[in-house]
Amino acid sequence: MSRSIRKRVSLFFFALSVAAHGMAQTHEFFKINAVKFVSSPPSSGENIFKRVPAPGKTISLPFEPYLKVTVKTGDRIRALTLYAKAYYFDRAGKQMIDKAEKPFPFLRGSTTPHAMPVFFEKNKAEALYFVVPRNVLAIPEWRAVVVFGDTLAATATVFPSGFPGMFDFPERTQVDKPVKVRREAVTDPVVEYVVKTGNARQPQITLFMRPPVGMTDMSQADGVLAICLLANSVEEVKRRLQQADAMDEVGGILRFAGKRKLVIVCWGSRSLWDPRKNWDELDRDTAKQLDATFNDVADAWARGTENLSRRYGMPNRDFLLWGVSGAAQYAQRLALRKPHYFLALHAHIPSSFDKPSSAASRVLWCLTTGENESGYERSLRFLTECRAMGYPILYKAIPGLGHAGHPVADRLGLAFFDYALSLREEKRDHEESNAKGKGYDRRVQPPAVKLPWPATFKEPEFIGDVVNQQVFRAEEAAENVPEGFRVSIPTKKLADIWMSEK
Repeated sequence: MSRSIRKRVSLFFFALSVAAHGMAQTHEFFKINAVKFVSSPPSSGENIFKRVPAPGKTISLPFEPYLKVTVKTGDRIRALTLYAKAYYFDRAGKQMIDKAEKPFPFLRGSTTPHAMPVFFEKNKAEALYFVVPRNVLAIPEWRAVVVFGDTLAATATVFPSGFPGMFDFPERTQVDKPVKVRREAVTDPVVEYVVKTGNARQPQITLFMRPPVGMTDMSQADGVLAICLLANSVEEVKRRLQQADAMDEVGGILRFAGKRKLVIVCWGSRSLWDPRKNWDELDRDTAKQLDATFNDVADAWARGTENLSRRYGMPNRDFLLWGVSGAAQYAQRLALRKPHYFLALHAHIPSSFDKPSSAASRVLWCLTTGENESGYERSLRFLTECRAMGYPILYKAIPGLGHAGHPVADRLGLAFFDYALSLREEKRDHEESNAKGKGYDRRVQPPAVKLPWPATFKEPEFIGDVVNQQVFRAEEAAENVPEGFRVSIPTKKLADIWMSEK
């Protein structure tokens, strides 16, 4: 028998051996269970092209044929450490596209599309979707090699038929020679805690708590960052909390918490008031009803955080509080009702405001909005009320901005939180003095306008003109800024950000 004939016979029996074990070259940890080609919109209702561009609004992108790939992992693992790729070949085995196709993002229980879940759970099937490029569809008898794994090991399968060993692709080494290691199950540090409110408008609050990475004793944390998030579901809130790598304002605040060693407490916002009106635009009966509803919710929130503190040892005072849009409306209403929990608040573009309470003047307030935002005039009325009650409040209306995020607002909020963290001892001293009756002399008439408690707000370095968008040193403000336009800016760093454009 000639050498070429023997080689062909060997390859034939090798192919039979592989076929006896199926078309996929499998690995004990990573598994590809099925690959299905979807050439037309499925009647089952599965729609990976659905998008939610705005709350309550749904659209669909144009349909494109795709591969639905079902995968599993042998234990719980974070998706960030994995890859899933599809390579396309013609019938001669030549690769048609230079780079691999990655999974197509779709809505996984949230309003933001994601290619993969945050975690792959042990032996739980997950669907990944690969849109097939048009130039591939134009070629008859095209084939796809789908690879799923990590840098140590991977599994591969061929659609519609064939063997991974017949094709060249970069991950062949991980498929052919997987590194055998013992994989430890990844723990999810996020704790979920449900609190009943007793109110039908929001029957319960689901609180999520996450310690700083690597921290096992939460009493060692340097504080707590409370985050109220806009989300369509509890699952979406949890997913956002698990994604500190996201390049948006939520990712930024999560990374800030990580750097400052802060425990995160997070929950989803609910609209329990008229988002287009201030407290002074409501009739008495409506205002009373809304107050009663949110009082129930605020009480439940307080019970939940106290229980988390007792159970896990996290700090239970001097929280930083953060929210954007409707979540900012929720956050500032919570701070007005439960101010003793909070050191500082950053609320961006809230649009609607509740009546300031005298007790909430103990909280450091940072309010950012846009001059074109629908609640701009309402924010100015809120600012005026707060200043009269001695609130330490930093206010910035960004020129040209509507109801949207902005890098100046993000940077100002984070810098304000750092400033607030530096005042914790001063705040404790102030509150101890008040508790011992060492505040202002009650025999003397109190000032018409109460002064804020931080020394750097009583005598700030800089004064901002909220209407003309200018900053002056405090000693220059009297002749340059009308009194009604003035806002205190306590530090040079905050003043520099306040004046910046991006």
